[in-house]
Amino acid sequence: MQKIPVIRDKKSSDIIIIPSDEVVKIECVRDKEYIIHTVSDKYYWAASLEAFEEWLYEEGFRLIDQMNVVNMNHVTAYEPRKGIVTLQHGSTPHYKTASAAWIHGEHITNVMNLLGKMKDLDKGIIDDEADRIFENVLAQEEDHRFARSYAMIKALYDKKKTELLLEESELRYKSLFEHNPDPICSLNLSGLITNVNPAMFGVTGYAEADLLHRTINPLILPEDYTRWLDHFEETLNGMTPHYEITFVRKDGNPVELSVYNFPIFVNKQIAGVYMIGQDISERKRAEEMILRSEKLSIVGQLAAGVAHEIRNPLTSLKGFVQLLQGKVNGYDNYFEIMIDELERINFIVSEFLVIAKPQVVKYQPKNAFTILENTIMLLGSQAMIHNVDIVTEKDADLPEINCDENQIKQVFINILNNSIDAMPEGGQIRAEFRKMEGGKLLMRFTDQGCGIPEDRIPRLGEPFYTTKEKGTGLGLMVTFKIIENHGGSMKIRSEQGKGTTVDIYMQGVRKIRS
Repeated sequence: MQKIPVIRDKKSSDIIIIPSDEVVKIECVRDKEYIIHTVSDKYYWAASLEAFEEWLYEEGFRLIDQMNVVNMNHVTAYEPRKGIVTLQHGSTPHYKTASAAWIHGEHITNVMNLLGKMKDLDKGIIDDEADRIFENVLAQEEDHRFARSYAMIKALYDKKKTELLLEESELRYKSLFEHNPDPICSLNLSGLITNVNPAMFGVTGYAEADLLHRTINPLILPEDYTRWLDHFEETLNGMTPHYEITFVRKDGNPVELSVYNFPIFVNKQIAGVYMIGQDISERKRAEEMILRSEKLSIVGQLAAGVAHEIRNPLTSLKGFVQLLQGKVNGYDNYFEIMIDELERINFIVSEFLVIAKPQVVKYQPKNAFTILENTIMLLGSQAMIHNVDIVTEKDADLPEINCDENQIKQVFINILNNSIDAMPEGGQIRAEFRKMEGGKLLMRFTDQGCGIPEDRIPRLGEPFYTTKEKGTGLGLMVTFKIIENHGGSMKIRSEQGKGTTVDIYMQGVRKIRS
């Protein structure tokens, strides 16, 4: 135990210089006179020395005599020198130790205020403002010889740094999640949607409230759900499957997605699944167009090679059959059948030639609805024979389309003929022409026929693929080709027992005056 004087600086602040590295406690025996107790003073601290030695190496500082910081330790990462520093608001202590350097100028007032309150505190939690610096009060001692307060200052640097890094990481993730052009959603272990990004709203047409905390079932095509569930289970087992699936938009239209599933790990445990998709609808349509074009090319090559060779013998056969029909009695029915079949073969050859022969196409702005009306006049008698009523409806001020009139007329003939054939008992065909956004024209044909099985719709337009008993599949193939060459698109929807709808979209060039 040793007694040392107090040094007073120019601003009348008390500064105590401690020569020993084994300081445990400082005792104020009288005004401005302090006694330093070291580890060797076991006769004085026998009962509490072990506790103080253990406390000495905890995180923090010892604070003694309200205005003094004593005994900095390893928490600051400075070299652990001991010393006492007088705290002064707005200035740097003259005796600058690591402990003084550690305390930020903005916090000195809080430290001084807290130490001034220590004598009035029992053991407990410091107020919220001070808690940013002090975690808790360790002890308070008061008796007739000295009044000392001990507190733990827990270093928050690493904690704050970790919090800032975590916050930055969360902001980076949030930015990546929200601004990603691909649709992303997260699901919990039960398959409920927990989060979605804005791109998902655009792809599905649903709002956030429609998706959060709900199952993903309404988004997935029913026949694809079992396959999706298998991939979901794979992801919960730690796998990252990649697959293609069809989503159903809120408006009922399908969306083709290429999807990756990733497990969500929390504390090394799988807590959910991320689904990251990419809209490949356009790519799928392009692939289908390429495939259809390849088939058309094959048919065209076939047609170019054999059409003329077939037509010449057909002409001879038909002529001789008609000659025999006038000279041989009793076989009229057979001759009629032969002539009908020869004409059917000739019709197929003509369809081949439409595909194979380069067409001289002259595009001009035309009124598509007028072309339809002319087509209906041509097919009027046929529709009447089959008890079919063709009803038309159009918007005012429809845009014209840049087209070859004969080819568009051929499209209308093919579609109307198919609808008439689909209604052997009669019915109604509804033709609607609508003005769309972006100056586009929608031409919609709806019948009340038998409908087409859903699994067959994707194959419509393939050569020789048909749902009709005596069909060739070439009519729709030619129709698709004409619309494609005009820069338009055609979609077919059908429901068995209710009918079929054909939608044709074409870009308008200017508006028609009503």
